[in-house]
Amino acid sequence: MTSWRKTLLWTLAFFFFFATKASVFAEETLLDLNMGIGYRIDRLNWNIAGGGVNVLSELTWDDLRIHQIKGGGRFIVDEIEPGLALYVRGSAGYGQIVAGENQDSDFEGNNRTDEFSRSNNDADDGDVLDGSIGIGLQTKIRLQEKAWIFKIAPLVGYSYHEQNLKMTNGFQTVPSLGSFPGLNSSYKTEWKGPWAGIDLFLETDNQFTLFGFVEYHWPDYSAEANWNLRPQFQHPLSFAHVAEGEGLLASAGWEYRFLPAWTVVVALDYLNWSTHAGIETNFLSPQGIQEFFSETGVLVADGIVLTPLNEVNWESQSVTLGIVYRFK
Repeated sequence: MTSWRKTLLWTLAFFFFFATKASVFAEETLLDLNMGIGYRIDRLNWNIAGGGVNVLSELTWDDLRIHQIKGGGRFIVDEIEPGLALYVRGSAGYGQIVAGENQDSDFEGNNRTDEFSRSNNDADDGDVLDGSIGIGLQTKIRLQEKAWIFKIAPLVGYSYHEQNLKMTNGFQTVPSLGSFPGLNSSYKTEWKGPWAGIDLFLETDNQFTLFGFVEYHWPDYSAEANWNLRPQFQHPLSFAHVAEGEGLLASAGWEYRFLPAWTVVVALDYLNWSTHAGIETNFLSPQGIQEFFSETGVLVADGIVLTPLNEVNWESQSVTLGIVYRFK
């Protein structure tokens, strides 16, 4: 079973377990299950050093348009202690990339100078996967003058994110050679690790709620690539990346309860993550081993060459429209 299916099934199983066993914990329990559709725009880029150049090669996937479906929920056990509730939040999502652009540039000079190769390619295929779970304690503050209720919940959690990116329909811009056939390269990323955050809710009446989530993440980053037109590399694994990262995820939205058990929700999400310096592991073919020996005088019998990975940057914005059902 693929990793995204495992993540989705485990998240749904988690909430199903608490939904069926809620009475074991306390009489006052709430379980909100939600499902929504969204539109998301991603950007990812990375670059490496090598050959005495601080940026030897740089890859960018830009304006990735993604149609996304998300599910999840919140589980709350009220009054486990006076004024405190157990608060658990989780989500899982899957998205299909429907449009996007890719650029692959190589440089002979420092600081992205003396560009000797650039291709601009399509990136309108691939998919993404996201899963997250968090747990904390929620407290309420009743604003008497307006009968509003303010809720705050610090949390800790763990998340997993995957991007399966493609490069097709190659077009050589530098030098100006035009389109070239056969490009079908892939780059698969994984971001996984712990986070700490806070969830905020302002219930203005029985129908309207404003909310905001802020999380700071410390993900471990890994990626695997298949550069299908490069005979210097092995296939299907041409090279791999590892690094440690950090970054912010923020969400804000609005809920409207139109029936006692049913709520419609609109959410806006923003993510900005980057890695520290890491390592690129290149897996050379026999041809690549020979070319590397000719250029450097170094023989790598196992075909493995390490290169500095300078950084990886990921930015994402999305809007989601969803429906929530409350078990009580």
